[in-house]
Amino acid sequence: MDFNSIRFPQQQDLRNFLYTSHGETYDRTLHLIEEKTRLKREQIFYGLLGLVLIYLIFGSLAQFVCNLIGFAYPAYASVKAIRSPSKGDDTQWLIYWTVFASFSMLDFFTDSLLHYFPFYYVAKVIFLLYLYLPQTRGALFFYSSIIDPAITTIDQWLNSRNITSMENRDFRKTN
Repeated sequence: MDFNSIRFPQQQDLRNFLYTSHGETYDRTLHLIEEKTRLKREQIFYGLLGLVLIYLIFGSLAQFVCNLIGFAYPAYASVKAIRSPSKGDDTQWLIYWTVFASFSMLDFFTDSLLHYFPFYYVAKVIFLLYLYLPQTRGALFFYSSIIDPAITTIDQWLNSRNITSMENRDFRKTN
């Protein structure tokens, strides 16, 4: 079996992204790097990815890099979604941020795991990418299978005790 001939759909998506023009500066910079290194763009990408993964294990700012990966692209994509006339992309990113917030609440307690699991930030980056990449739609999976049912249960509990949710309250001052 020739392993070089095996192609995954994600590889083609990556190749399309890397070779699509993202502006003159991007195109010129990558062309220059390709000429100097004599490597293809995807090889450069995989090399940089390997360096980031090594840094996530041994680097002193691994938590910052991990959080940057979890925030930077999703924040950019969220702004682009808000600007677009379609509401479907708004919903996609709102779901991501809801899942991300829920995960962040659990993540707060994981500092003690770092001593036993040195690959924690690598696993966290993989999880965050799984959540926001359109090929995986991980945030939608977690939202529909965990968060939405949990919120439904909380709403039912509040309603059974005649407690109205914050969105239904009138906070205007009355004189």
